[in-house]
Amino acid sequence: MDDICPKLPPKPERFMDILRQHIRKQGLSYRTEQTYTHWIKRFIHFNRLKHPAGMGPAEVETFLTHLAVHDLRASNTQRVALNAIAYLYKQFLGKDIPDLDFTIAKRQRRLPVVYSREEVATVLSHLQGVFRLQIELMYGSGLRSAELLSLRIKDVDFSSNNIFVRGGKGNKDRTTLLPQGIIQDLQRQVKYVSLLHQQDLLTGYGLVYLPDALDRKYPRAAKQLAWQYLFPANTISKCPRSGIYRRHHIHSSTLTR
Repeated sequence: MDDICPKLPPKPERFMDILRQHIRKQGLSYRTEQTYTHWIKRFIHFNRLKHPAGMGPAEVETFLTHLAVHDLRASNTQRVALNAIAYLYKQFLGKDIPDLDFTIAKRQRRLPVVYSREEVATVLSHLQGVFRLQIELMYGSGLRSAELLSLRIKDVDFSSNNIFVRGGKGNKDRTTLLPQGIIQDLQRQVKYVSLLHQQDLLTGYGLVYLPDALDRKYPRAAKQLAWQYLFPANTISKCPRSGIYRRHHIHSSTLTR
């Protein structure tokens, strides 16, 4: 359920709820909302819960310097925090931020770590079942973990050997290749999801979360097999946005255990 944004009150009164409402009206992705609210909360707590409207460049500079000097954050992390605070003041509060003077985090020059085929084979030898299939799919298609978990049945096209990634990094769609060596395993996974979905329908469930209000545009789509997650959760749980009990995709923590 990492990709489902919680429902906000019709007339939010709390500061963070009003901020979230503003972010959604700007059409930013839910991942951006999560990132911005995380760093804005950090900024507010760092300044002992002062309201951002009562703070200015001095507090921003102190916070960003603290990230670099005391927290030893990477330059990219510091830049993300700066972007979040810039949105807070310029877009949300309508206040200009002058040129800031803070300690810039050092760039960490590291070569990207790429597993060799032997190392990948060693990892796979310790996995089995759906966990092995997930890692093989990520490795063979270049999928990020969030992209893997968000895959629907319809996103896997066996006829063209393509996988369609919806709302990937930067909220962009893209197409990637379907690894030939795991096609049979993926087809078995689709059959498993089909049987699981039929069981859910018989027990009064079977609805799946649809993004961007597609459930209103296509009211029957939520019960169709094509929209079910390729890697669904083992249990049905309550949707944080609608309150409806659904079968969501597995949690991202299962890929890092």
